Amino acid sequence: MNKKKQMSKVGFIVSSLGAAIGLGVIWGLPGYINKNGGFYFFLFYIVAMIIVGIPLLIFEFNLGNLRRKSVINIFEKENVKVSKFIGWFQSTLMIIIPIYYSVLVGYTIVSIGIEFSPSLINDMGGNIFNKHILQSGGFGVSAHGGFQWIVFLAFLLVVILVGLILSFGIKGIEKLNKVFMPLLFIIIFILAIYILTVPGSKEGLATLFLKDNLKKLGTTQTWSSVFSLAFFTTSLGMGMMIRFAGVAPHNQDNTSKTYLLLIGILFLSVTNLIFIFGSSGAIVNNSISDKTNILLFQQEITNKFGSDSIVFVFNVLPKTFHIINQNTVVGFGSFLGILFFLALFIAGLSTTVGNTEVIVDAIETQYHFKKRRVIFGICTLIIVVGLALVFENTYQLINSFQLLAAGLDLILVSFAQVIFFVHKTKKLDVLIKYNNKVSWIKLGTLYRLMMYYVIPVILFIIIGFSIYDFVISTTTNPLYIFILALVLGILVPIISALANSPEIFDAKKNKIKKTVIQNEIPKVSQPKLEDEVE
Repeated sequence: MNKKKQMSKVGFIVSSLGAAIGLGVIWGLPGYINKNGGFYFFLFYIVAMIIVGIPLLIFEFNLGNLRRKSVINIFEKENVKVSKFIGWFQSTLMIIIPIYYSVLVGYTIVSIGIEFSPSLINDMGGNIFNKHILQSGGFGVSAHGGFQWIVFLAFLLVVILVGLILSFGIKGIEKLNKVFMPLLFIIIFILAIYILTVPGSKEGLATLFLKDNLKKLGTTQTWSSVFSLAFFTTSLGMGMMIRFAGVAPHNQDNTSKTYLLLIGILFLSVTNLIFIFGSSGAIVNNSISDKTNILLFQQEITNKFGSDSIVFVFNVLPKTFHIINQNTVVGFGSFLGILFFLALFIAGLSTTVGNTEVIVDAIETQYHFKKRRVIFGICTLIIVVGLALVFENTYQLINSFQLLAAGLDLILVSFAQVIFFVHKTKKLDVLIKYNNKVSWIKLGTLYRLMMYYVIPVILFIIIGFSIYDFVISTTTNPLYIFILALVLGILVPIISALANSPEIFDAKKNKIKKTVIQNEIPKVSQPKLEDEVE
């Protein structure tokens, strides 16, 4: 890993929380829940976080904190070939994910602008994103070609900011996270409590518990979505958590940090669901004749905001803040909306910076190019490819990218890491010993059982479900979207991994080292590390 300033303990927590939450919890979770099974989907999401998320986060935190290397070199003690292949596959995803993720972060910028036009929100009936930002006929879409020019400008601004932050240091985003992450928690908590006082909110929440939602649990898409979302909202498989842990204080208590991160994610998830679905019920309340018929509320919410998980939240929130304007002091709802979307923008920007930093670090580590040239090249590539996502007929590529790059691919990376490190090299005990030296939460037989058997089996099954779901997506999406997603989400990472790991063709470097290196675990009483770590 290139020389880099060490993070403080607080910096590590807020950076990990900001990167993990990003838009996943606020944007992704409500959209997935609305589409895939309501409260019952959320219950299984929590189960996935506990069964898979906790063990793998502990694995990534301890691995990064012990090895303190780039993701392409994280397994070089065991096998250079495997380390580089997995690392480059993973690093290439960190170009693919920021392409569509920057578009979504751009949506938060557009939403901030919308908050300055409350009369526009009222005219659109709360469905402003669909009618005017993404679809033909709207002021944000060109008459010819369906080019979403407002989204493109916001996307361009996001990529430029990512480049500037990476070029001049990430301390700025770390400091912003220390302010805006707590602010995001406070705002959502207050809004969740407030919205429960608005008529229709409880009925909106009740739609999550309809028995019809149970039928959706019988599809492979629901189960692959549960685990994909668990990976996405914790940033597992992205390399960010390994990298953050690699510059965090050595011998930190990684297990307690894992549980702290999980508690933060689940707290924000619950309060956000109360806010979003309570708001959706409050918005449609006046159009419901029979207030006791919860199914009518669900149907009206779907009719008004659609079932598109990409923009569900961005359609609900502007109208919600408009309702707060009407029920409180004029302008107060817009003020809260601006603060909310600003905090969400910072969280999303933090994730995008963390994603992009992984590939920048990989290229710097292997090829020793000047950092700013690497950053310029990557940001240019993101902008060029991202153009494909800002047209009316192609923005659905975001769903395909989410299914592949931020779902299947992340699960594949974690599966490969576990199979290689735990099964092939038998090195799990190195991480367990390292963890148990400093953590008050000890790892033992249960953790070994989970990492050796339970997690590999679950991930293998989910990989099968995800592949099946991606293939059948051709029946609902145009073929060119399927092909483009396949090329960028699978073929490009594989080609990149092969091209950047020539050792794979060298038989002499293919030997896997299984001997546990005892002196790999540093002593707890070692002197304090310098500001710069290798």
